[in-house]
Formats: sequence, C-alpha cells, structure tokens
Amino acid sequence: MLNWQWEESQGIKYMTIPEWKRLGTDMLFTSRRQGESRQPFESLNLALHVGDEPDRVIRNRQKLMSIWGRQVGDLVCCEQVHGNKVAIVSEADRGRGALAYNTALTGYDGMITNTSGLYLALFYADCLPVFLFDPVKKVIALVHSGWKGTMGKIVLQAAGMMQQQYQVELNNLQAFIGPGIASCCFEIDRELSDRVRNEFHDFDSVLLQKDDRFFWDLALTNSCLLQQAGLQNENIAICKLCTKCQNELFFSYRAESGKTGRMAAVIGLQ
Repeated sequence: MLNWQWEESQGIKYMTIPEWKRLGTDMLFTSRRQGESRQPFESLNLALHVGDEPDRVIRNRQKLMSIWGRQVGDLVCCEQVHGNKVAIVSEADRGRGALAYNTALTGYDGMITNTSGLYLALFYADCLPVFLFDPVKKVIALVHSGWKGTMGKIVLQAAGMMQQQYQVELNNLQAFIGPGIASCCFEIDRELSDRVRNEFHDFDSVLLQKDDRFFWDLALTNSCLLQQAGLQNENIAICKLCTKCQNELFFSYRAESGKTGRMAAVIGLQ
C-alpha cells in the first residue's frame, strides 16, 4: 500500500510519498502556510493567476524548489482551464509558466513526462491533484481534476496517454490523489447530481444524498476511474483531508468565496 506523510524542509511543511523518493521521484503537495504572500493570499500562494503580487509568488516558488536544490526555471506549468486535455512535455518546455502565467501551456489541465530534472507543477484550491508514477518505465504525470475534469475523465486520458506514448503497463502504475474538497463539503445541485448518476452509474457510493441535498465524492470517483483503467487498488493512495473543512491549513475556493491563493502539486524525476 502507498502511504503519504507530512515532512518539512526549507521551512515549508508538505505532504509526500517517501517510497516514491526512494524510487527516484521527487513529489509534494503544499499547505497554505510559511510563505511571503499577504492577505487574501496568505501565505504560501504558489499561483500567478489569482491576483497576488508576482514577485512574492516567484519567491514562494523558489523557496519550494530549493527543497530539492532546483530552480524555478525547472518547472513547467499549464493553463488549467477545467478541461481534460493532457500534454506530453519535454526539455523544450522547461520553464513554461514558471515565471509568467502567460507562458504556460495553453488549454491543458495535465502533463506527462519521462524527462529527468523537469518538474511538473499545478495549482489547487479545492480541485483534486492526481499524481501518477510508473516506477518501471520512469514516467510521471500530474493532473488537475475538479468536478469538470472528473466528469471529463481526465485521469483516464492521462493513464491512456502514458500507456500509448511510453508503453506503461497500467498494473504497474501508481497514483496519489491529494487533498481537495471532500464529500462532506462538496454539495451539488440536482441537475449535476443527475449527470453524475448517469455518468458513473457503475461506481458505488460516489454520490451521497441527505434528504434533498446531494454530495459528490470526487476522490472516490477518480479512484474508481483509475481502477477501471487497470490500476491496482493497492497502488492508489487517497488523502482524505478536506480543503474546505481545513481552511486554516489549505486554500479553499469555496470557503473563501473565490478570493484566495493556491497550493502547489509538484512532481519530477530525479
């Protein structure tokens, strides 16, 4: 079974999977604490597109990358448009979106690479980060799966592309579904609940009903999709922390009415 844990380095507390580090992959998911950004982005905001002061965001990113002795320019970021397009990235993409949002890969919500020293980075405030790692072929992926990405089955897109482009065997693929808004807080309307029920009718318990209210378990839905693709259940780890419930630890779009910073998910082959 995969297990995640909290670690701290360079003054930043983050969650990671120690086993992946032993297998040659750096990865982490941050909290909102111990950065330089000011309200309403206090304090470790790592996104350039939310209205924060860019120089503070860059300093936060450099502090983060110094955990591995890397530079901000080693990052590659994509636009994150709540779609299901996934990009194959290579050395030519190094630095895209790292220092300016308008240089990020346009139109994508996920990235895949087998290039060592290239660090995939995406940014979150309730949507789910999904990390994928094949320890055999040394291929990594990172996707942004909010409700729209989940409905668009972006994790299937990523896993399928890893299989097609790099001959990844899906039963070797490992996944970590990081913190996001959980079913306790992700209430949806009846129209969307009908869509969820129709689209994921094979998945038990992803839609919860309490009287006339409906709650969607995004993490479980993504886990079921990954198992449907061919991943082994024991190769999927889920962090069940809710970003809205634990707003003091995480940025939350819903808890803060849209005006907030973003945590970072980062993964790179050593």
